[in-house]
Amino acid sequence: MGTHRLIYIRTDANSQIASGHLMRCLSIAEACKSLGMDVCFLVSEGESRSLFDSLSGTPSHGEGSFRVISLKTAVYDHLEQELPEVLALLGSLPERPVYLLDSYYVTEHYLTSLRPLAKTAYLDDLQLFDYPVDLLVNYDVIPDSLLPSYRAAYQNVGRLLLGAAYTPLRRQFQSRPASIRRRHPSQDGLWIKRQVKNLLITTGGSDPFHFCLRFLKAVMEDPSSWPFSSAGITIHIVIGKLNTDRTALFELADTFPFPRLLKLHENVTDMSSLMRDCDLAISAAGTTLYELCSLGIPSLSFTMADNQLTAAKAFEAAGAIPCAGDIRQPSEGLMRPFMEFVSTMSGQEDSGQASYAARVAAHKAMRKLVDGNGALRIAKALEEM
Repeated sequence: MGTHRLIYIRTDANSQIASGHLMRCLSIAEACKSLGMDVCFLVSEGESRSLFDSLSGTPSHGEGSFRVISLKTAVYDHLEQELPEVLALLGSLPERPVYLLDSYYVTEHYLTSLRPLAKTAYLDDLQLFDYPVDLLVNYDVIPDSLLPSYRAAYQNVGRLLLGAAYTPLRRQFQSRPASIRRRHPSQDGLWIKRQVKNLLITTGGSDPFHFCLRFLKAVMEDPSSWPFSSAGITIHIVIGKLNTDRTALFELADTFPFPRLLKLHENVTDMSSLMRDCDLAISAAGTTLYELCSLGIPSLSFTMADNQLTAAKAFEAAGAIPCAGDIRQPSEGLMRPFMEFVSTMSGQEDSGQASYAARVAAHKAMRKLVDGNGALRIAKALEEM
């Protein structure tokens, strides 16, 4: 057990920065709680507090799980403004707590000001500067060739947690109950079905380049050439809350030549169960790739934003998830890589042996990269501070 059992987690979520910071911090907080640590969140008043109350009260996180303090002087994009209030809070404690920060608006002065009063930890995505903290977490998919440059960028850090093994996924991706595990004599105890029956397509919260519509239209242009009809592969499309094509997708579903082989999903609260029911996935690059890896669902990614390019390339370089490219540029053959992926991985172009072997290999590579225990690893490191 560490001597610093009190963990303060400072983060925010709002319409400008979305909920990603808060979600990953909640995952870490749950892991800390499982180790017996006392967790208290520090958030800005207003929208951040409302979102915290909403997200932390869902079944995924348990009602009333954590204490929370709304900082009266906090502004999410100007952390320096809250510093006197935070220092007063930390200074009133009998022992130094651990202070975990997750914000893109951190400054070197903010972090150095905390160190006399708390053990400091930081979640980093951007490598903006050499953070003066006791513990730093960066869960990028990092090729071995780049590890030296990553370590060189963090000279002021006491302890580094680098790589996808430290990905703090949501609870639903951290455990797989025995009732839904698929047994197979592979190294990790999971199995890949011999026959592909379900394909998942997800673009995240939005679909600004109409990928789902374009995919379905490509299937409908030549349905006989696709495995969906002959093999009975069901297409599962997740419609995000910000997807402007919702009405068009449902209208298209009414004319789909294989109505029983198309399912549209909205307001999905248990994404892991839906993923587990699928044998292949096509996904926009982002956090979803980490989640797919944790379950070992053979996948193909694509990009539709600049901030997705590096991650997509890294997953591909790691041999886990190949990338079909960027869909922002119009192209006559844009859907071809996705068609080929489904056909090849479902065994439509051979007897099925090669596709099965390819799916098993992808499954193992993905699970090796992200096993779902990242939040617990971070929590144990915080406990040891």
